[in-house]
Amino acid sequence: MSTEGMPGVASRLGERFTVGVLLVMAVALACVRFVLLPQQDSPEALAFHFENPMLDALPGERVLFFPLEKPTNQSCSVVMESGLTIRPHAGPERLGEHGNLRTSLPYLASAIHDAARGANVCGGRQKGIVLYALNYFGMPADTQVRVDSIRPRWMKWGERELPVYEVVFERYGALGGRWTTYVATEAPVAGLVKWTSLLPHQTVVLYREVLQAP
Repeated sequence: MSTEGMPGVASRLGERFTVGVLLVMAVALACVRFVLLPQQDSPEALAFHFENPMLDALPGERVLFFPLEKPTNQSCSVVMESGLTIRPHAGPERLGEHGNLRTSLPYLASAIHDAARGANVCGGRQKGIVLYALNYFGMPADTQVRVDSIRPRWMKWGERELPVYEVVFERYGALGGRWTTYVATEAPVAGLVKWTSLLPHQTVVLYREVLQAP
């Protein structure tokens, strides 16, 4: 029996087997890319459409906040009835220690209270008034910031994913340094969901509770 030509036959069979394996791999990868991956549950991509959450603030909205390293050191920020000032020239001339407000930049004013036990957690002693500048992303109006970037993203908030804006900026003056804040239209008061800084790391816990009219 002649064995002439057997190496050529074996070579062709090997090439066909290799081509067949590559085709199977290509089909499998295509199935993963175009069938399986699109079926996975994932938040949809966010378009950039920033709206300032402070413009939707309501009197009596409140936020409980505390440093991450001292969770028992709690305070409350409560939006004041006279604090919804979009055009300062039409608002009060003075709020607490803040004066000359009719010629100031737009702000949102909140009364700061010690946290209290019981149902009225924000009913503690009032410690002062904070003015939140409308373009300072949750920072007080007496600070200066330079924004580096703003981008939309998803963040875990409670039991669901919340669309937020991540804002990175340099803060000057007291507590100066690089800060990152996360703001959302659904968060009360300044729209702040969370903030972090280099020294020290800080976080904010938010909830919505609107005071009933007397």
